[in-house]
Amino acid sequence: MQVMKLNRAHVLLLVGIMLVASTAGADDVTRGRALYLRNCASCHGVNGDGRGPVAPALKTPPADLRLLSRRYGDPLPVDEIARFIDGRADIAAHGPRDMPVWGDQVWQYSHGKGPSSQVTSAVADLVAYLESIQELTHHVSFP
Repeated sequence: MQVMKLNRAHVLLLVGIMLVASTAGADDVTRGRALYLRNCASCHGVNGDGRGPVAPALKTPPADLRLLSRRYGDPLPVDEIARFIDGRADIAAHGPRDMPVWGDQVWQYSHGKGPSSQVTSAVADLVAYLESIQELTHHVSFP
């Protein structure tokens, strides 16, 4: 098996390509962050660490959303994460569907009866934001 060695120039080129690719979704991330701050930060914290101002009062501690990729992979599976957000997947800590966390129209998907792969653009933006705050689990070392 041949192992390819990357020098600094290769790494910088790769990082540049990744930055160009990621800017295509910069608007999605910006919109997702605004939604996150409005709907999620009170429990999950401004930076997603699970330490929002409401967190100490909750029976179940909020998840550290910066670590989702460790459990679900990188990139995050949009549909699976969207199911947690929009209520298609049961999360006991989020409460029953008639609770306020589910009341905003942004979480509606196909009038409540749609296929699991249908994700609203707002929820997709929120998933894009969550993707952007994932902590890296792999470190690049330079020779």
